[in-house]
Amino acid sequence: MALSSSLVSLGIIVGIYAILALGLNIKFGYTGLLDIGHVAFYLVGAYVTALLVLPPASEQQFATYVLGWNWPWLPAIAVGTVVAGIMGLLVALPAIRLREDYLAIAVLGISVILKRVVQVEGWLANGPGSLRGFEQPLRDGFPLPGEGLAAAALFGFVVLVLWTVATYLLAQVGTRPDSELTADGGKPAEPGPAADGGVTAGRTISGPGIGGKIVDGLLAVTTLGIGYVAARRARSETSETEQRYLLGAGVLFGAAAFAVTGLAFEWWLGAVVFAALAAGFYGADQRWVPLAGAVAATVAFAAAFVVGESPMVTFVFLGLLSLFTWVFGAVAVARRYSDLDRRDFLLALGLAVVFVATFVPLIVMGGGGDESSSIGLFLTMALLSAFLYGVYYVGSRWERYGSGTEFVRIVGVGAIWLFAIRYFVMANIEPLKRAGVGGVVNNTLQNLAWLLKFTASGAEFDYSRFLLVLTLASLALVYYLSEITVESPFGRVLKAIREDEDVATSLGKNTFAYKVQGMMLGSALAGFAGGLTAIYFQSLVHTMFAPRVTFIAFLVLIIGGTANNKGMILGSVIYWAFQKATADIAGFFPTAARSSVQALRLAFIGALLIIILYYRPEGLWGEKQKNEEVTDT
Repeated sequence: MALSSSLVSLGIIVGIYAILALGLNIKFGYTGLLDIGHVAFYLVGAYVTALLVLPPASEQQFATYVLGWNWPWLPAIAVGTVVAGIMGLLVALPAIRLREDYLAIAVLGISVILKRVVQVEGWLANGPGSLRGFEQPLRDGFPLPGEGLAAAALFGFVVLVLWTVATYLLAQVGTRPDSELTADGGKPAEPGPAADGGVTAGRTISGPGIGGKIVDGLLAVTTLGIGYVAARRARSETSETEQRYLLGAGVLFGAAAFAVTGLAFEWWLGAVVFAALAAGFYGADQRWVPLAGAVAATVAFAAAFVVGESPMVTFVFLGLLSLFTWVFGAVAVARRYSDLDRRDFLLALGLAVVFVATFVPLIVMGGGGDESSSIGLFLTMALLSAFLYGVYYVGSRWERYGSGTEFVRIVGVGAIWLFAIRYFVMANIEPLKRAGVGGVVNNTLQNLAWLLKFTASGAEFDYSRFLLVLTLASLALVYYLSEITVESPFGRVLKAIREDEDVATSLGKNTFAYKVQGMMLGSALAGFAGGLTAIYFQSLVHTMFAPRVTFIAFLVLIIGGTANNKGMILGSVIYWAFQKATADIAGFFPTAARSSVQALRLAFIGALLIIILYYRPEGLWGEKQKNEEVTDT
């Protein structure tokens, strides 16, 4: 199996845990409520969703549970989210007046009680057995492209989401005046409106010179020109008049999508699509972004409907978009680390190469019998220990050796190099042994076009990749709602309560009511993450909702940065990438030692936490600080 499939699975888990951490961030990061029983609401959302979508228990073998109403997934997740929010209200009413430490213990106790209830009460959710037998939403329509209206509508939806996200990300690199990644080789953009409404004439998104123009051309090709042109024009925010026009465009596009979705699936799903598109178009602050997604989706729908199962359609719309992610990632990394010189990049590459080299004795000697494997294991552990000590030694004396760049940034670039080596070099070792150069070419092509799955009949978009799109679209929606919530007057009151509750009370704010609302909102987001988990795993068992889930969410929060919604996504990416990397490393060890290595991951995660707290106590991104002037009127 190519590593691209592992990347897709990793993306789904990252998305679910990022939503879970966003809920915890509302509670702890913005309101200051220490909830170490966050998993309770995750459990409620997952079980309520599953119990609603399951068929009646009488139709299942060896299973007992309540409800079993055979609902569609969308209303079931909505109800699961609401019930988790109500559970947050019920928990908050008696517990919210407690001191921080007592509140944490009380909520932890409630989470353990709920876990025991679903474990012991067999009539409720099959007791210690698992809940299973529910089908995933729209499962029958895959793989894409397929024949018929439903397959074309699904393909159009996928392209709409992916193209909108791609255009938005492209617009962030060098087109926004307040972007960290500025418009001209890392130098700040000139103040004031740009001549062409986007990147000024003569400038490039990817940097100055012919190299920047070439990379810009690649970005234009991989988004078929639509996303690139839209991104260049997405600099200015929409005015009220433009927002009304945008709403009109959203209504028109939504009406068309309503008609297609209603004919292909259910009328109520078409109504949801219409409402979501109209609201999305109206709420967009960069008018060209949703328009680019809509244009691409319309063209993709028409092509899939006319041509049918041709793999050429997926190559054009999803294969090129896969290549776009690599080109865009390279541009974003280069701009993010534009202050590093060539020596720093080479040093980071050296760190990655030496780290990989420490496993060479185990790889070479691992299959040569017990004695040979033991020697290989011993040498690898010795080299790995020496490497880690060397990193610590250089890092603690970086002022003596360094070039003014923080050592943490060098390590970050080294992690990117390590990913590239693992994904594009080490992943080709087995295909080279098995099928020679042809196997390497095929494997590399599949890893590059990661949005497609290659089969004997061609390329297709399978269901796991659709789940990834669904999860990322949900994450984008939750992130957007979280951002407008914490930037609203309600969010500012939450932060005031966190900083000093007495001051907020003296200003006439009902702090109890605000904290209860914060608890409800964060719990509802946890319930929503639970519903997505039920979809992904298609099976629920009480052991999935142990207290460690809460601690993972806290770890994500600490890594990314408290009170920073963007940091929740970064923290989730880092944590699960670390888990995936250490699991891969464990695969190099002998079978007898593999379980011990898996257990050592906890120690490595603890070490990672210590390093981050030592170098970045505020988290990698930290809280977003805003200074606003107050003027007399």
